[in-house]
Amino acid sequence: MTRREIMEIHAEIFAIGNELCYGRVYDTNSFWIADQVTRLGAKVQRITCVPDSIADICTVVKEAVSRTPHFIILSGGLGPTPDDLTIEAVSKIFNLPVVTRVEILQLMAARRGVPLDQLPPNLVRMARSLEGAECLPNPLGWAPVTLIKNSDTTIITLPGPPAEMNACFNEYIAKRIRERTPYESISKRVAVTMAESRISPIIEEIMKNTPGTYLKPLVSEYQRDKNLLPVEVIVFAEDEEACRKKMKETQERLRELLVQNGGNLTPL
Repeated sequence: MTRREIMEIHAEIFAIGNELCYGRVYDTNSFWIADQVTRLGAKVQRITCVPDSIADICTVVKEAVSRTPHFIILSGGLGPTPDDLTIEAVSKIFNLPVVTRVEILQLMAARRGVPLDQLPPNLVRMARSLEGAECLPNPLGWAPVTLIKNSDTTIITLPGPPAEMNACFNEYIAKRIRERTPYESISKRVAVTMAESRISPIIEEIMKNTPGTYLKPLVSEYQRDKNLLPVEVIVFAEDEEACRKKMKETQERLRELLVQNGGNLTPL
């Protein structure tokens, strides 16, 4: 089977934490993960914030599993405090016992330079994973990455601290997504001298006639003094060269339609 024949790869992202749902902390993890997944050529179908509740986590993840995305990525809820409940929730969903991974404890002890029996309880709690799951050590912190295969869906739990999450994703997850995706993507931001109401039909026409393109006017970033409306352009194609070619063609078509309707295109 060639890359062209492989279906689109879909992902769903879940950020776990009361602080996110209360609006006290920005959900930067989901933004970053979605950007990385898109760059790798997969498509994010949903991004959801969930409180630290086993019932709520179970509900949303079960619903996601029923939609059979290729990847379900959860960040947060792997710490040492009583409100860190991601492992317990995933254990309940898939009926897999929670286990403390000795190999993770050994790495923790080696990092701290102490015997296993001198590890503090908070670290021991963070060495938990699920029986039968793949468990991978955290390159920067303590809580490991847990991966479960459920039919064609891979469920991934990542630590919540952004630096740790980034390191774990780059070390383990990016290559797994890259291996499955038939596409790559690139993005570019341009500006148009046209209001959103007038450019919307032009964008619809381009996306309809050029599969694998996404254009979005960024109204919140409109530069009124210059009459410039930024537009985000994303293209998906089989490889980097094909992406660059499609991006060039998409921008040329956008410029052509803008000029025909009294507008213009300028780089940002």
